[in-house]
Amino acid sequence: MGRVQTLPDAVINHIAAGEVVERPASVLKELLENALDAQARTIQVMVQGGGIVLLQVDDDGCGMDAEDAVHCFTRHATSKISLLDDLDHLTTLGFRGEALPSIATVSRLQLTSRCVTASLGTRVQMEGGVLHDVAPCGAPPGTSIRVSDLFYNTPARRKFLKQPATEASHIAQCFTTLALAAPTVHMTLSMNDRPHIQVHATATLGERLEMLFGAEFRDQVLPVEEQTADFQVSGYIARATLHRATRRQQFFFVNGRAVQNRVLSRALYEAYRTVLPRDRHPVACVFVTLPSGEVDVNVHPAKLEVRVRQESRIYDQLRRVFQRCLQDSVAGPGLAVLPAPGSLDLPALPGAVRTVPRMWQEPAPVSVRHFEAPMERRQGLTTSPALDLHAGYPEAGRAILEGVPLGQLHNTYIVLQYAAGVFLVDQHAAHERVVYERLRDRLHSGPFEAQRVLFPSTLDLGATEPAWIAACLPRLEALGFTLEHFGGSIYRLPGVPALLAERDYAAALMDILEILRSPDADHVLDEGLPRVFHHLLTVMACHGAIRAHQPLHHDEIQALLRDLAGTAMPFTCPHGRPVLLHIALADIEKKFLRC
Repeated sequence: MGRVQTLPDAVINHIAAGEVVERPASVLKELLENALDAQARTIQVMVQGGGIVLLQVDDDGCGMDAEDAVHCFTRHATSKISLLDDLDHLTTLGFRGEALPSIATVSRLQLTSRCVTASLGTRVQMEGGVLHDVAPCGAPPGTSIRVSDLFYNTPARRKFLKQPATEASHIAQCFTTLALAAPTVHMTLSMNDRPHIQVHATATLGERLEMLFGAEFRDQVLPVEEQTADFQVSGYIARATLHRATRRQQFFFVNGRAVQNRVLSRALYEAYRTVLPRDRHPVACVFVTLPSGEVDVNVHPAKLEVRVRQESRIYDQLRRVFQRCLQDSVAGPGLAVLPAPGSLDLPALPGAVRTVPRMWQEPAPVSVRHFEAPMERRQGLTTSPALDLHAGYPEAGRAILEGVPLGQLHNTYIVLQYAAGVFLVDQHAAHERVVYERLRDRLHSGPFEAQRVLFPSTLDLGATEPAWIAACLPRLEALGFTLEHFGGSIYRLPGVPALLAERDYAAALMDILEILRSPDADHVLDEGLPRVFHHLLTVMACHGAIRAHQPLHHDEIQALLRDLAGTAMPFTCPHGRPVLLHIALADIEKKFLRC
């Protein structure tokens, strides 16, 4: 008896803080949402040491009087709901009243606030959740919250934080997300006393996207608009030609709240399923509005997830909207398709033109391309010296060398016959593996070979901080990129890796910059290669490899297969996709009833 007991308040508060405050970006999310709920028109965020040393949010919202400034640090004290029914009709981003007391429990916090109608403000100082001082003070209208020494009193939690640069990346992502949620609010983010992101108040979401991601982004996105009696979707998705190496440029909002939801994500990926390259991610900023009773926002401690009723209906509606948007961007007046010979002649409406988007046209008949006389080998495929078939190669590696290439299937797959069956080799994945391992070996011997560009491309990097770009330059130069500041957010690209000189090197650079922003960029993999360089080399290998649907000649095929057999891992590409598909001769004979 007596084993069940009520926990002390200090333990309860630390548990609650652990649910709400995961890292500095969690603090920023809660404070920004409070500022937006307070109808702020201008918000300034200042960060030191990745938000661990200092994170301060100043707004010009409605502010609080002295009583509310103290009472807001009481658990479950909130101005946003009062009755149970209010949970079904939320119009604010916050509602639990847990954010401020949870943040105060694991930090040293100072709040300064003044209502517009008051002559003096109030300053409240907390340390470890304990009230230290309350005093009147002079202050502008609005609220300023200064959070310092995050997790100073919970060293076990603090040691799990990443490096300040990584935490700063999470903060920038959180700031960007909420800046998209409120395009009419002027927002500024400063890191280590230097401006990082600044976006002026705009009338439209499109203008805010252009500020954050650059002017060229505007020409690559498609507006999404659909409205019914109980469903509305608006925003932008990217054309099929614009995709990223990560999901960082996917933003979903439900009733104005930034969320993660598998239904929305699945609908987006299904719409791009037939047009997006493997291992690439679409770009989207989508706002979904549903009746408040159809959305349950009280399912995640940090309000990052929501639950939607009638998920299948919402999924179908979104998928159709996204697919129609993509289809309309491909099908144009110049894509009229004539009926095939012998097809049924259906009557058409006067003036109507049958149009079919190219991506869904009838596929060409299956064919196997046989090789003729050898021709000059393309750049990037070099003949390797003869390899010892018994130098530790696995059975599949020996089979690659012993196999006889019969031809190409759809100019994409190499048909390779060997004694025990047939291999289908994905030529792009195979060359990706070859190029990746060459780049990885080359990485330790100095910078990659660079090539000057006759007409340098210009890139608009939007709100990206110049200081961050400058910090990335040594890594970019080691890979063969030369990036020069051209004024404002515009950069020139006069030098590129020789491997990418005839490829879309601008797109490759954008992917590399996206990877450099990732939180786990500096994590070291098992083979001793930092994750950032693994990703960078993967991007370069992908952009530098031969493509699907590219005809190859006999000597090129042989060189590719020899190079593939010489790699340490010939069975998968750097993304983990299979390179070889094996069809055993015994299985073929069974299908033909020969055994």
